Amino acid sequence: MITLRCTKKLQKSLEINLSDNLEPTSAALGDWYANLIPTFAGDLIIFVNEKSLLSVAIPIGLSKNLIPVFRMRVANLLGMIGIHSKVIENELRHFDKIQFGKTVSRSVLGSMNDFAWRYQIMAYEAKSKADLSLSKAELKLSQMPCKPLDYSFPSEIAQDLLSEKR
Repeated sequence: MITLRCTKKLQKSLEINLSDNLEPTSAALGDWYANLIPTFAGDLIIFVNEKSLLSVAIPIGLSKNLIPVFRMRVANLLGMIGIHSKVIENELRHFDKIQFGKTVSRSVLGSMNDFAWRYQIMAYEAKSKADLSLSKAELKLSQMPCKPLDYSFPSEIAQDLLSEKR
């Protein structure tokens, strides 16, 4: 079980019903926060993990398949940062049941705003849509130091969290 903590903007855009009675998240990485952001190349739904600050994104046009695409993006990023496939499978088992809740961490929201700005800059700097790659953007963001993590990298924090769960 995981919780997707949605901003009001995303909740209204996708007409998501938030639950008040949330079960504890069972995944090693914990909850994920989600927001809708505009970019030069089109609107994105960005997801930021509460514990590691890993970030994945999907184009708003894929929102009809939000959960399967989100799972795929998380699996892809975890593979790119060197997580073993069996560990990825174990983590994604917790994604079989997803509940939606409101945001509760101002720190994660602040990091999410920073990531949103970075996604917007990467989209703006791409010479064409062919130069855009969500995988490259996600990997780049996972390898940037973050102040809320005492300037550690999200990829390293995720690796540590998932290695403890083995």
